[in-house]
Amino acid sequence: MTLSQPTAGRSRRFVVCADDFALDRGSIEATLALIERGRVNATSVLVDSPDWRAAAKELKPLAAKADIGLHLNLTEAMGLNTATWKLPSLLAQATLRVAPRWRLQQQIERQFEEFTDAIGMTPHFIDGHQHVHQFPVVRDILVQTLVALEPKNPPWIRICRPPAAIRDRKSRIIAALGAEALLRTARGAGFATSSWLLGVYGFEPKRDAYLAHIRRWLEAGPDGSVLMCHPSSRASTKDPLGAARRMELGVLVGDSFGNAMSEARVTLARGSEMYRPPAH
Repeated sequence: MTLSQPTAGRSRRFVVCADDFALDRGSIEATLALIERGRVNATSVLVDSPDWRAAAKELKPLAAKADIGLHLNLTEAMGLNTATWKLPSLLAQATLRVAPRWRLQQQIERQFEEFTDAIGMTPHFIDGHQHVHQFPVVRDILVQTLVALEPKNPPWIRICRPPAAIRDRKSRIIAALGAEALLRTARGAGFATSSWLLGVYGFEPKRDAYLAHIRRWLEAGPDGSVLMCHPSSRASTKDPLGAARRMELGVLVGDSFGNAMSEARVTLARGSEMYRPPAH
């Protein structure tokens, strides 16, 4: 896919993706409502959640409206057989190239199978909870596992790289954890990918500040960008991002978000229809 840089007056296509689907009932309710309202057109799911199986039945009928992806989880303990790495530990092991490959492969295969069994199809795309899918070793095992599984409809892979106009420190740190390497590895293996990720901020639950971020992201993103969000209608008080999740939902369902999209001349387009595997 040839991506254009943002230009004044030029319309652009975005994927707006609600992450963490099935984290809790609030994330489920918020995401389903946003898909129905046409405010998001992708969601990535946590199949390790105890709520996943029931939520899958609600989400499956919306597959015609939104891409449904696997939110690979290696750091959030959510029940039996789920990953037990703490994020700093996984990052250290991955960086030192000592993360156990067999265990990573087992987790990826298990979650992929859980997704397909519950939804009845392979994921439209794959990304990672806390962006773990791009870490060293993890990205190699992910791509190798996907190649070995030979899915009939190969998923596209989300790349955590901010566009040039986005210079905040957090976005750049996330990208430095493996965005460029994953892009090369995935496309080298023949997978379609996104190229740009927007939506990174400090999770401050301030409506006006978040809306200002959205306007900046919409103006800065090239054609084909992914704008991630984390909405919830009633996030748990134990969730450190709970207040931010509820705030995000309030902004995303409001007129201000729709107006910002229109003013930036951004329309929604599904990644499964937009992104294409590299030509070899």
